[in-house]
Amino acid sequence: GLELSKLAQLISVAKGELPADLILANASVLNVFTGEIEPGNVAICGDRIAGVGDYHQAKQILDLRGKYLAPGLINGHTHLESSMLDIGQYARAVVPRGTLAVVTDLHEIANVCGLEGMRYVLRSARRLPLELFLMAPSCVPATHLETSGASLEPQALRQILRWRGCIGLGEVMNFPGVLSANESILNKISLARGKVVDGHAPGVTGKNLSAYIAAGIYSDHESVSLDEARDKLRQGMYVMIREGSSEKNLDALLPLVTDKTYKRCLLVVDDRSCVDLLRDGDIDAVVRKAIRSGLDPVRAIQMATINAAEYFRLARLGAIAPGYTANLIV
Repeated sequence: GLELSKLAQLISVAKGELPADLILANASVLNVFTGEIEPGNVAICGDRIAGVGDYHQAKQILDLRGKYLAPGLINGHTHLESSMLDIGQYARAVVPRGTLAVVTDLHEIANVCGLEGMRYVLRSARRLPLELFLMAPSCVPATHLETSGASLEPQALRQILRWRGCIGLGEVMNFPGVLSANESILNKISLARGKVVDGHAPGVTGKNLSAYIAAGIYSDHESVSLDEARDKLRQGMYVMIREGSSEKNLDALLPLVTDKTYKRCLLVVDDRSCVDLLRDGDIDAVVRKAIRSGLDPVRAIQMATINAAEYFRLARLGAIAPGYTANLIV
């Protein structure tokens, strides 16, 4: 939270008693809560939004001349390592395109060099204009048939889950282990109690899906058919609609998104190569493709901002509103 003095200043700016540090004037503000686009001035104090509306006093005023102002995009499921880029170059590729936050479990670098590799990425990310939220990798190695450079047992996971910026448990790929109530995998899930637990359940439906969800796993990005995604949605999962370099499920799953269901749907990339990041972009490319395929533009942005923020419990991200972080794209 903010220090009391900074919070008091934010309140005064919001009330119009003190000038803002920055006003983004004459913006067409995308309101992710109501789905509306509103004209207004956005007052910013420090790194927080003080208010949206009739603000005119500021140390600096930037006239947007009616341009759209949206929250920074949140990529709710991605493996940075698939880009084959170091974290600094990855940020250089995605931040200018509007991806200002990513959720990742770093399981690929953990497979190679364990905690040391994960710490390197997290340390490097702190110096970048990119919010990185870590999900503790639940399956390192991915299978017992694999010879990996590291293995993360429950004791290591307990440590990672206490790290600053770790918000939950990464995709539980060992769905056979969950269904057979394997003690090791259930122990890992129990360590994350109270945090978000991501799923990975390709082709799992019906009662097996019920059993998988009952273990405390409430999202999935592996659906390739509409029926599979609908079953997961009906049974209480958040459905991550994936459009990456190899797996492209957007066209098949977009009919799932309606006025009644869209709050439980997220746009993600899972894996994107550096070639695709350069040529098409990151989550911004998925938003654009969804719009081209007929999805309402505001809804597409909601599915890449506030929906991810609410599922992952990312306080003060994903919206343009008082008290939210001024992570914005024009």
